[in-house]
Amino acid sequence: MAVLVAVMVAVLAIAVAGIVVVLSRVGGGPVTTLTVTASSEGDLEVTRAMLLARMQAARLADPKVTRTDRQLVLSARGTTPEQLRALTRPGRLHLRRVAAAADGSGTATTTLPAPTSTPAVAATIGEAYRAAAAVTTEQEAQALPASVRAAFAALPPQDVATLPARMRLLIPEIRCEQLATRPADVAGEPVVACEGPVKLLLDPATVTGADISAAKASRSDQGTWIVTASFKPDGQAKFTNLSKSLADAQGRLAIVLDNVLISAPQVVGVIPGDVQVTGMFTESQARVLAAQLGGGGELPVTLS
Repeated sequence: MAVLVAVMVAVLAIAVAGIVVVLSRVGGGPVTTLTVTASSEGDLEVTRAMLLARMQAARLADPKVTRTDRQLVLSARGTTPEQLRALTRPGRLHLRRVAAAADGSGTATTTLPAPTSTPAVAATIGEAYRAAAAVTTEQEAQALPASVRAAFAALPPQDVATLPARMRLLIPEIRCEQLATRPADVAGEPVVACEGPVKLLLDPATVTGADISAAKASRSDQGTWIVTASFKPDGQAKFTNLSKSLADAQGRLAIVLDNVLISAPQVVGVIPGDVQVTGMFTESQARVLAAQLGGGGELPVTLS
């Protein structure tokens, strides 16, 4: 008996800002393609391989990454442009101790020393900078003249990022909106990030993505999605020592990915093994995060 199979294929292509979505009834769902451009020509083949590993870790169907000059083209079935874009982010993971918090109550203090160098923006705001440099507590900052505080409110994020960390934490007019768009964090320097409306001073990173050996997404006993990261031997030693120092002081561990504070849980005991990252993750978000953490570390070039 001869069986005739008629296959009808409907294709719709949409090209907007480097994204092409091809819808097909054959082959396992729609295909999404994303084109990104590298900031430099270095290590593009390494970047291509890392992106492919991330896509595979995120369990995307038919993942492909092709390269043309400084452009990389990602394609997969059954995904979205947003998910592909998330996979092209740097994946810069820093684990840091929360050193202080400024919530507007006037109680925040810091033991950071006075700045030893003066950023270029100091010349722009003049006396306001000199007055703020002497401040060591949130209460002192709140007592600064209105004209001094107003000078900081008007600063663009790139100038705010050059201010001493102590100033970024304590001056009330330096807002989370200014801090959120700061340049890429440097592992060896303190940073100020936000947890909702609360500013947190974070110590230099003790553990980074380079210390991660693998990561996976799974459901917790409560049914929520979590990401579990395992460490390389040296990384495990660093993380365990960090957890011990935090547990002794009932301190908090800040988990920061690409300048975004994912969570900052309190550490109540020494952690000799893996770290669990929790949040209000969807399955897709958890798989993307696991792919970023376990896909070979931070991308060597910036993609846009």
